[in-house]
Amino acid sequence: MMKRVQLNSVCRILWLAGLLALIPAASAHAADEPASDIEQARELIGAWAAQEARVVIDRLLAADPGSVDALDLAALLAYYEGDYDKALQTVEKALAVDADDEQRHALRLLLQQTHDVTSQFKRYESDHFVLHLHEESDGILAEPALAALELAHQEVGRALGYWPRAKARIEIAPDSRSFMAITTFTLRDIQETGAIGLCKFNKVMVISPRVMARGYRWLDSLVHEYIHLAIVHLTRNKTPIWLHEGIARYYETVWRNPTQGERPDYLTPANETLLATAVERQEFVSFKDMEPSLIRLDTPQQVQLAYAEVASAVDYITRVKGPAGIREVLSLVNRLSTAEAIEAVMGMPLDGFEADWRNFVEGQGLTVVQGSRIRTYKLAEEGGEPPAVELDEIQSEIARNRTHLGDRLRQRGRLRAASAEYRRALRAGPNSTIILNRLSETLIQSRRYDEALPHLDKAGYLDPDAVHTYYLKGQLHHATGEHARARDVLREALQINPFHPGVYRVLSQVYEAIGDDASVRKTREVMRRLRG
Repeated sequence: MMKRVQLNSVCRILWLAGLLALIPAASAHAADEPASDIEQARELIGAWAAQEARVVIDRLLAADPGSVDALDLAALLAYYEGDYDKALQTVEKALAVDADDEQRHALRLLLQQTHDVTSQFKRYESDHFVLHLHEESDGILAEPALAALELAHQEVGRALGYWPRAKARIEIAPDSRSFMAITTFTLRDIQETGAIGLCKFNKVMVISPRVMARGYRWLDSLVHEYIHLAIVHLTRNKTPIWLHEGIARYYETVWRNPTQGERPDYLTPANETLLATAVERQEFVSFKDMEPSLIRLDTPQQVQLAYAEVASAVDYITRVKGPAGIREVLSLVNRLSTAEAIEAVMGMPLDGFEADWRNFVEGQGLTVVQGSRIRTYKLAEEGGEPPAVELDEIQSEIARNRTHLGDRLRQRGRLRAASAEYRRALRAGPNSTIILNRLSETLIQSRRYDEALPHLDKAGYLDPDAVHTYYLKGQLHHATGEHARARDVLREALQINPFHPGVYRVLSQVYEAIGDDASVRKTREVMRRLRG
């Protein structure tokens, strides 16, 4: 999700949304040249051009060390550079000069909250990234996070032509309160609109997947936010939100199968269903209505539809102009308006492009995929999510009741009777991933693997973000001796929930079966850490 000082990598104008707005204008009696330098520094910070801004701000402070405007800028720059100690010290100096400015106090509050949260973090570093997280609770995330980001560095570089000079700063918040403190998101933003990641203030921030009841595609989210960072630096923060989010959503999975030239697969069953429904009802979210942020739309369905739309719009550009089309648009946005850039590349005004793109969507023959699920995000509760809550998601009352009966039979060890009851439930709710997984799990316990696999395949197609489906598939492939397939599917499960103890248990057995002793040791160490 991207927010503009202007996320997404996923986005709204924050309570502090343009922190630049917190910086007071130069006083009327200031000399022309210092006032010009202040405006230039503001623009450079707004473009996240920290190195260039440093030169100007140092010049301002050398000329007048007590300038409250220069101190505000210096505090903000230190924050953008990730030096929170220095940022706090500097804003305190500004407050000592002028303690009556409410916006300066708001800036200090954000700096203090960020400092308090991140002071407990441990630093990890790779060739192109610096990662900060809470070691005790989230240390196991460091290695896979940096590995995915390094793959993204290569693939995003190829796709967008972005090769950063400085290492990108990444922060993983250990809980919802910390995440809200450093992002200024609200609980509604997280749970109702899926704001689990943010690229702002020259850094990437995501919430730990441990905090979410069902996990989430946290590695995709890291990459998604990194793409926002790339776009900001490529265009000096001039890209509109629809294009920002479209590029980030379209390319967020490119790291998974790093094959140059391969088209990312953004058109999941849920996205196809959203777009097909929009075509049928002629109820699209216009690009204009997406400003200033997708997550400010009225409903979660509108938010997810908007993401599907903008990814599809980027797909349309790449189909018409090839992958270079996106690079060309971004290069022109740096010096033209977005409308001018689109017209220069696509040969039509922005309104005409939006209309042509809708015609493209209508011509794809998209269909509603029954049983597909839009992405949902729910914070974990103490003790996990009880089965009854999951059952409530089954729409058919008959299917729900039969599933409940199947659960009771399975708990009593009556696996054949339970399987029969789940099959009856499926007749009433044939596209329920919950029932498909319940039936599959019972068939696996009964060693009826050939019967279970088609149900798991269907469940995985309908909801590719359900970790339990991957877990069951891993068990099945391991049980049938297909250890390489089991390894791959269990690794994907960890892309959704890297805190699932059952996945590590089966994965350890798989590594042992294929003779990968190093991975066995590493997996068992993670299991030990999870046990505390």
